[in-house]
Amino acid sequence: MDTIIKQFENKGQGTVRLDLKYQPSIALVTLENPTRHNALSGKMMVELHSIITLLEKSQDLVAVIFRGGGGSSFCAGLDLKFARQYVNTIEDSLALNKLMYNNIQRITQLPLLTMGIVTGGAIGGGSEFITGLDFICMSKESGFIHFVQTRMGVSSPWGGMQRLISLVGKKKALLWMAGAYKLDAAHGVNHGVVDIVVDKDKDCLDQTVIFLNQFVVDRVTGQKVSPLAVRGMKKLAIRADGDWDYQSKVFATTGGFANL
Repeated sequence: MDTIIKQFENKGQGTVRLDLKYQPSIALVTLENPTRHNALSGKMMVELHSIITLLEKSQDLVAVIFRGGGGSSFCAGLDLKFARQYVNTIEDSLALNKLMYNNIQRITQLPLLTMGIVTGGAIGGGSEFITGLDFICMSKESGFIHFVQTRMGVSSPWGGMQRLISLVGKKKALLWMAGAYKLDAAHGVNHGVVDIVVDKDKDCLDQTVIFLNQFVVDRVTGQKVSPLAVRGMKKLAIRADGDWDYQSKVFATTGGFANL
C-alpha cells in the first residue's frame, strides 16, 4: 500500500477535510472537488487513507459523517480528468482501485457509527462508497444514488456489489448494479438503503446530527452515553457471527459490570 500511496499522492485536484470536533463525539469528513462533482482524484484517495488512520486512532468519537462539499454531489466516483492524466495502464488502474477498496473496507471496520449525506448524486464509485456506511440521509431536492458502473464498461471495483448484497440481497443487488438503477430518496427508504429523508439539501446535515445525537446523549436523562459502549456495539455489529469469546472481550473493554 505504501508504494501505491507514493504513486498517487498529490496527483490530481480536490481535497478531503477532517473536522474531529465538528460536534461533541461526532467528526465530519468532507470530500471537496465540487467542479468535478466531488469525484475522487489520487490525491483525495491518499488524503482519505490518512484521515481513516486518524479515525481509527480516535478514542472519544462515537460517529463520523461523510459528505460532499461545495453544494455539489456527494461523490461521482473516480475523477476521470485525473484518471486520463495519471492512470495509463491496467496496473495503474488496479493499484488505484486497491487503494480505494482498502479505504472503504477500513471505513466499514471503524468502531464508529458512519453516516453519509447524499445531496446531489452518489454516482458510480460514489454509490459504492455509500454502501460502506451504516446510515444515510438523503435530500428529496437533489439526492440520488446511481449505479452507472456497467454503463461505463466496468464492474464493481471498490467492493460495492458485496456490500449491497448484504443490504438488499443478491437478486436486487444484481438488478441494481448490472441494470444501472437510479434510486431517489423514496426508493432508498422503501428498500432500506436510506434512513432519513429531508425535503431540502440544507436540512440534511442538521437532521443527521440530530439522528446521531441519540448515540451521544440519552434522550430521557440528558446524560452522556458511554462512547465505549456504543463503540462496543458497533464492533459486535461488524462481527455478527455469534463468537462468544469475541463478544466477552468487547464487553470487558467497555468496563463490563463495573458500569452497571
